[in-house]
Amino acid sequence: MQFDVARIEVISEYKAPAISPHIEYDMPVSPEKAVNNWVRDRLKAVGSRGIMRVVIKNASATETPLATDQSITGVFKKEQAAQVDLALDVSIQMLDEHQFIAAEVSGKSSRSRTEPEGQKLNERDRLLYDLTYDLVKGWSDEVTPNLSAAFSKWMGVN
Repeated sequence: MQFDVARIEVISEYKAPAISPHIEYDMPVSPEKAVNNWVRDRLKAVGSRGIMRVVIKNASATETPLATDQSITGVFKKEQAAQVDLALDVSIQMLDEHQFIAAEVSGKSSRSRTEPEGQKLNERDRLLYDLTYDLVKGWSDEVTPNLSAAFSKWMGVN
């Protein structure tokens, strides 16, 4: 999508703690990085003035251990060992010449999935990648239709 703005900036208000249960630092693509990729791939600045701002308010990823059977019978079971929860809250803003918000579209998305015991590292990475993709797709599906309505004044510039 092309917009009549000089630049598009991404501001992250979310600072991921590098401690458990947060796992953003340990993911193939964090939710924050995925939003940056989405912006780079889908939004284009083709004007000479004005700013579109993408504000990442939340891009969290946590992994919570689940209780598993530690008895002798637990050795023969393959249980779910952890739950991964991802959350995304992002706004796209059009700023006027005084840097005030002239138009805004916001969206939220969240996804959860459990991880099985004994999962290999590449399987875990694939699960996290797919979950992040699904998270951003859900957010994108929510905000994309609203972009045309809210930002029609700045769209369609060639």
